[in-house]
Amino acid sequence: MEALIAAVVGVCGTLCATWLTQRGAERSRDAERRDAEHQRRMEDEAREKERVYELRRANYIALNQAARRYFGALTDEFHRLSPDRDGDDRGPVEELANLEDVRGAYRACYAEAQMVVPEPVLATASAVNRELNQAYGMLKRLHAGTPREEDGPRRIRSRLDAARSLLQDLRGDMRFDLGIAPRAHSPSAGRGPSGSPAAEGRPRARGRD
Repeated sequence: MEALIAAVVGVCGTLCATWLTQRGAERSRDAERRDAEHQRRMEDEAREKERVYELRRANYIALNQAARRYFGALTDEFHRLSPDRDGDDRGPVEELANLEDVRGAYRACYAEAQMVVPEPVLATASAVNRELNQAYGMLKRLHAGTPREEDGPRRIRSRLDAARSLLQDLRGDMRFDLGIAPRAHSPSAGRGPSGSPAAEGRPRARGRD
């Protein structure tokens, strides 16, 4: 009897040991699968973050270049229409055509930025866009000989000065978003064309141009 009991206990022990070994192996494989899946997710997330970063970086470079070229073309046109300007070999039609080309390239970059950049940067870009386009509208009306009452040189200069300051803010916001440099200005540092602090510092999303 004792021998039978010992045999049964031995068999049960062997079976239990086998089961525990198999169970441990399954748990180990499950843990390895979870670790591998977690690693894949982390790698996918890292690749997606890198893709978004490079997309924003490329857009920031293009937007910065296009906005500054647009600002420069507006400034050139402003000086060209000024009474005390120096001589210029280019006629009015050629000059305005160049401005339109530069503006078209800028608008394409700005439209892309609206789709890919975060709200803080887009808010500053919108403020830049508004000031540049206000100056453009005034210059276009002056060029056509149909100015409005407010379309004087002082008002245009004020718009261009505001755009210049906001372009500096925009570059700082883009560099901050890319992790290149600390924020160079507070979000409420933007100023309107009159030199007074702009309401809330930046335009609200619903009012974006």
